[in-house]
Amino acid sequence: MSGRRSEIADAPRSRFSLPKKSNGALTQAERELALQFARSLLTAPTAPYFEDGPLRVVRQFVAEREGLEIRADRFANVIVTWKGTGRRRAPPALAFSAHLDHPAFHYEGKSGGKQRASFHGGVPARLLPGTDVRFFRPDGSSCSTARVSSVSRTDKGPVQVELTDVRGRFVRPSFGVFDLPDGVMRGTRLSARVCDDLMGAAAILAALDACWRKREPRPLAGIFTRAEETGFVGCIGLLEAKALPASTTVIGLECSPRRATAIVGRGPVIRIGDRLSVFDPAITLELQAAAVRVAARAPDFRVQRALMDGGSCESTAYNAWGIRAGGLCLALGNYHNCTDHKRGGGGGISTEFVDWNDYEGLVALLMECAHSFGSEPAQAKMQLRLKRSWQREYKRLSASSARLSGGRVTRQVRPKMKARPGEMA
Repeated sequence: MSGRRSEIADAPRSRFSLPKKSNGALTQAERELALQFARSLLTAPTAPYFEDGPLRVVRQFVAEREGLEIRADRFANVIVTWKGTGRRRAPPALAFSAHLDHPAFHYEGKSGGKQRASFHGGVPARLLPGTDVRFFRPDGSSCSTARVSSVSRTDKGPVQVELTDVRGRFVRPSFGVFDLPDGVMRGTRLSARVCDDLMGAAAILAALDACWRKREPRPLAGIFTRAEETGFVGCIGLLEAKALPASTTVIGLECSPRRATAIVGRGPVIRIGDRLSVFDPAITLELQAAAVRVAARAPDFRVQRALMDGGSCESTAYNAWGIRAGGLCLALGNYHNCTDHKRGGGGGISTEFVDWNDYEGLVALLMECAHSFGSEPAQAKMQLRLKRSWQREYKRLSASSARLSGGRVTRQVRPKMKARPGEMA
C-alpha cells in the first residue's frame, strides 16, 4: 500500500473454520454444509433496502438445486419452496422466516463541503462517532471507506452522520457497513459483523438443502424478508400482498440479545415471545417436542426456552396479520454491534457473536421440524397429560363442589380419555 488517500485500506481479515467440538446434532457432512451457507451469507454485505448481496446468495443456492422453486413478491421479499416428494403436492404448511438486512448506512452525497450518510437501524447514535465504515456498491464491490465524525438527529427520519478520513470514491447509490471482519471463529465462538439475522437465513438454507438432498416427502418454504431493521416493513409488505396462504405456520428465526435465561453456548432458544407479544403456544409445544426428538439421538444437544424481550421480531407481525407464528433464535452477544456495555465499560461498536454449536443445534431443530412437525400434535399430548391429573382428582373436586355449592349435589362427569396404544384410558 502506498498510503495515498485515494486507496482503500484492506478489509479486516476473516477466518472461517469448523470447530472440532460438536454437540453431535449434525453429521460431519451437514456441519461442513452449515459452515458453507453461513460463510456465503456473512461475506455478503447488507443494509436495509440494500439486501442485494444476500439475495444473490439465495438465488444462486436455488439455481444449483433442481427441484427448489423461488418467487419474489412485489417488494422483493423472496420465498423458496421445496414441494416435497409425497403424493399430496399441496402448498407448504410450514415455513421458516429470516430477514436479510442489518443496521447500516446509506450514502447521501456531499453537502456544505461534507460527505454525509444516513443511518438505518437500531443503534444508539452516541456510539457512532469515531466508527470506521466501509461503503459498497449494490453489486457488492467496495468503493470507499470513511470514519463517522459527528451525528445529528431530528424528530423525523434516520440519524444523519458526517464522514471524514475518506478513502476511495463515493458513488450513488451505495451503502456502508461497520468496518469489521465478516467472521472469525475462535473455539466455538463465531464473531462477525453481522450475525443478526444472516445466521438465521443460513440455517434456513441448511434446512432446505437437507430436504432437497434427502428428497423429503413433506413440503417446506423458506421466507427471506427485507428491511426488518426499520420496522418489519419488508415482512409487512409480504403480508399486505397476501403472499402466503392463510394456513401457513411460520417459525421466525432470529439472533436475539442474550438474557439471564438465554445464554450464548447453551443451545438454540425456543422463543416464546418478544418485547411486543407472546407467540402461538401450540407452535411452541411443537418446537419443544422436536427438541426432545433431537436430544434423543444427540445426547449432547442442548436447548433453551425463554421470552426474548431484548427486541421484537417478525413473528409478532405474522401473528398480527393472522398467520400463526412461533420463534426460534440464537442467543446473541453485542446485539446490533453494540458492545455489552452494561457488563462493564462505556460501550462501543464491535462484532456480534454467537456460539457455533448453538447454530448447529438450530439447524438440527429445523431439519427435525421439516421432517415431522405436527405429525404427533403436541397440544393433544399436553391435553392428555393434564387429563391424567383430572382423572386422578375429579372425584375429590366433585365431592367438595357439593359443599361449596350450598349442599346441592352436582352430577359427577367422568371424562372420556383417548388412550394411546398400549395404554389404559
